[in-house]
Amino acid sequence: MLKFWERLRGPSAEFPLEKRILNSGGLFSMCTLLIFVLYDSYVVVIPELAIVSFIAFLLQLFLYYQSRFKRNFAIARYGFTFLSYIFLVVNYYYGAGIDGPLLFSFFLSLIVIIFIHHKHRYIYLLLHILVICSLLYFEYRYGVPKVYGNKSERFLDIACIIAIMLSLTYILVGGVIRSYNKERRLARERAEALQLLHQENNRLFSIISHDLRTPLNSIQGYLELLRNHSLKEMDKSMLEGQLLELTNGTSEFLGNLLAWSKSQLEGTKVNLVTIDFNTLLDGVLSSVCPLATKKQVQIKKEILTDQLFADLEMTRIVLRNLLTNAIKYSKTDSEVTIKSWQDKKNFILSVQDFGVGIAKDKQAFIFKHQAQSIPGTANELGVGLGLVLCADFIALQNGKIWFESELGKGTTFFVSFPAI
Repeated sequence: MLKFWERLRGPSAEFPLEKRILNSGGLFSMCTLLIFVLYDSYVVVIPELAIVSFIAFLLQLFLYYQSRFKRNFAIARYGFTFLSYIFLVVNYYYGAGIDGPLLFSFFLSLIVIIFIHHKHRYIYLLLHILVICSLLYFEYRYGVPKVYGNKSERFLDIACIIAIMLSLTYILVGGVIRSYNKERRLARERAEALQLLHQENNRLFSIISHDLRTPLNSIQGYLELLRNHSLKEMDKSMLEGQLLELTNGTSEFLGNLLAWSKSQLEGTKVNLVTIDFNTLLDGVLSSVCPLATKKQVQIKKEILTDQLFADLEMTRIVLRNLLTNAIKYSKTDSEVTIKSWQDKKNFILSVQDFGVGIAKDKQAFIFKHQAQSIPGTANELGVGLGLVLCADFIALQNGKIWFESELGKGTTFFVSFPAI
């Protein structure tokens, strides 16, 4: 029912609050006019008022169409206001004037008009006062038709109209308040999202300025040493190795940074295909094995299921980051174990190391942008972006990522993909 009402008044993504209130006022007015048509036809039996109410209903239907579908908001706004005054004046005259119930309708019409006019609302208050005073003066001088046969008819008519007006006022004001509260909540959520984005941008620029400039300065220093000094072959070989390590680390950082930035700014498209996990793993291992060899970390495989349905490039990035992290935090002369298996309807892989583990106070932030990278067991540097990227890419594929860790004994990361 609520969805149907939102479609009638206009989706919030297409219509701002002011325009939705205008559409709601039009719908509300049509409902009110239909009630008056039925009421004047069957309760008080005043055909003239029933005809006037029906004509006003048709005109209001046209104004609603202009507002909701043609988006001629000015025509709808001023047309509704003019129509309201004509309807109230005619109904006041034929509805027994001050002895009838229509005087109460001026209060409800003023509420609606104030809602749909965002400028110069005081003008409509003065106009209402002027119209009411003019009607009272006209009635005092010239009189109005008498429609009640006795007091009982008058009291019943006034009681029914007041009940209808109070109910409609409650519905209208309640709907506007709910719309306002919803708009305020959305505005607060957007403000919080913008603040978070601002913090992430600051952190991203901090990452770039520190973690990219530092290795580049080191690379520049090494190159100056190689160029300006006569070095022994052993020293030269050591510097070249360190230079290669810094270059590889910087390249990995840039790869993660560009992949994450693309996913945030462009909205990464997911291309799910059937992947041979053994083939994928062998390709990733060829790039991370030099790191493992340097730290004397042995990589073991226990592949029980080798078919998964996922995005190839995303999964390659996820697997490379998990293996790089496992090697980074492994102790020298230890091992990293990669496993895959089928669990009910999911393909699951795990990457286990027997390294330093993750402290309890750090675990809640592992997959969040607030995470701070900790140097590896050989003082390898990082930026804390790899696992954030993993979590984003896994979520885009409707998968899950989690971990189990014990400080001083190691960590196991698990990734679950929906099965084929």
